[in-house]
Amino acid sequence: MRAQWRPRQILALTLATGLALATAACGSGSGTSAAPAPSSSLDSLSTAQLAAAAAKDGSLTWYTTFSDDDVQPIIAAFNKAYPNIKVNALRLSASQIPARIITEQRGGKFNADVVSGDSPQIAQILQAGALQPFTPKDSTALPQGLSLPKGYEGIVYINTTTLAYNPQVVAQDHLPVPTSIQTFTQPAWKGKFSIDPTAVNWYDSLIVSMGHDKALDLLKALGANKPVFVDSHTQSLTDVQAGEPAGAVTSYGYKAASMKKKTPATVEFVNLNPLPSSLNLIDLVKNSPHPAAARLFEDWMVSQVGQTAVVQTTNHTSLRSDVTNDPTVWDPTKWTPAWGNADLPEAQYNQEQSELKSALQAP
Repeated sequence: MRAQWRPRQILALTLATGLALATAACGSGSGTSAAPAPSSSLDSLSTAQLAAAAAKDGSLTWYTTFSDDDVQPIIAAFNKAYPNIKVNALRLSASQIPARIITEQRGGKFNADVVSGDSPQIAQILQAGALQPFTPKDSTALPQGLSLPKGYEGIVYINTTTLAYNPQVVAQDHLPVPTSIQTFTQPAWKGKFSIDPTAVNWYDSLIVSMGHDKALDLLKALGANKPVFVDSHTQSLTDVQAGEPAGAVTSYGYKAASMKKKTPATVEFVNLNPLPSSLNLIDLVKNSPHPAAARLFEDWMVSQVGQTAVVQTTNHTSLRSDVTNDPTVWDPTKWTPAWGNADLPEAQYNQEQSELKSALQAP
């Protein structure tokens, strides 16, 4: 698809069909257009004072890209520390989150308190003016070479994109064992691998490590080899596990490692070097209806305690040095991270999304 649809055009179409999307958010009864308490009055509170204020809020609504299986365990870990705060979670794909939040706000609804998702999509929400600044008390520094606007630096985890394949099917069909992305451009792999045509964070990482022209040529070669298109990294691995298709170009490392531990005969993965890497961020949504609970939740999510819970529950990778990660997924001494732009400008995002779909011959 060569037409470059900008987020504002997409949102206009969504609004033209009515505001059903905006009113369907979980906890919609608590949505409000009223302004929250001044941020300065909350940001100056100690953790204990903030927890007391959050208990008065009683709940918060979290829009997230965490997988369905991981959402409730994360909430349970948070509630061990703060049992009086109910977390209402709405799980969305990364591509759905910007339109959801911006459409709601343009319709006068402020349902979400906190949003977490892939950095390119969070950047879209920020650039639309739909977030509010907040600096968690126990955050960690960004990797060298990356930058984020002040007040929008909450890091939930690192995403690494790896190659995955089914060893049984590869051996049975006499396919070349994947060692690089280029393996999937070989004729034997035609139509036998999947790819996510919306994975802008992955493409942006390739541009960083290879340069724009080489990255685009690689996408065109993959597209010419007839990939199966998926819109979920989890789905891509589930498909590989089942053997159809036999491989996946855009699988997340944390999930591939977890599935390999459970079914080593049907899931194997390969970390590239440089390793495509991107950030998953958490931020406060503008005019959050539960401002104290929202701040407390973000504080907890990026803290050492929260990050340990995230890693132990989901096998995601933490950027914190005081949290132990899965060494098969993350070891910068073995696989140098190729960081995608953590604050991708709207125009660049649109261009890369258009190039990605066009080169892959995706609908």
